[in-house]
Amino acid sequence: MVEINQEGPDTSLRTRVLEEVKELIISGELPAFARLHERNLSQELGVSRVPLREAILTLESQGLVEVRPRIGAFVKPLTKKYVEELFDVRAALEPLAASLAAKNRAASELEQLEHLFHEERSALEAHDQKAGSLANAEFHLVILRASGNDLLYSIIAPLHSQIQRLFRRTIVDMSELLNHDHEELLDAIRNQDAILAAKIAADHVKGTRVHSISLFN
Repeated sequence: MVEINQEGPDTSLRTRVLEEVKELIISGELPAFARLHERNLSQELGVSRVPLREAILTLESQGLVEVRPRIGAFVKPLTKKYVEELFDVRAALEPLAASLAAKNRAASELEQLEHLFHEERSALEAHDQKAGSLANAEFHLVILRASGNDLLYSIIAPLHSQIQRLFRRTIVDMSELLNHDHEELLDAIRNQDAILAAKIAADHVKGTRVHSISLFN
């Protein structure tokens, strides 16, 4: 049973419930098409149904859950078509984000990227798939923040949960490659080389696309 400490502000509780349910989906413990039984989940998490229902609505907005009126909530499958579309969006926008991050990144954001890169490296060495996928996805999210473009962030950030879900499946065979790409991208952003950062980001998305999509054949 997952234990959640209910002490503290309601916002903290809601965040923790959201992250716990999201992890159940991303890890596959709640597989595609599984129904999210409110009674069972509230008992497992040790919380009331109110924060659980809020979490389900948030996860629906992130594309992880489908809510069917008068029927219930179900884990939405990660399909080949969706993954293809996801890579189309990433290929179009992530090079732009990397280029802007190289130009606009703050010292604190560079420190975050360096920290996440080393976390990813440590997870790789420890064969920790969960920690690696978390650091990997967060690395991309920080680049978005560092771009300084609020519109770009608002477009890509909602996809973060689905990207993390995909990373959890693909990182097993590609951890070394992903970490190498991130090292090169980090260097370009550190050196404020916008053209090189955009190229590395484009090559990074292209290099992971075929392998990721092949998992859904």
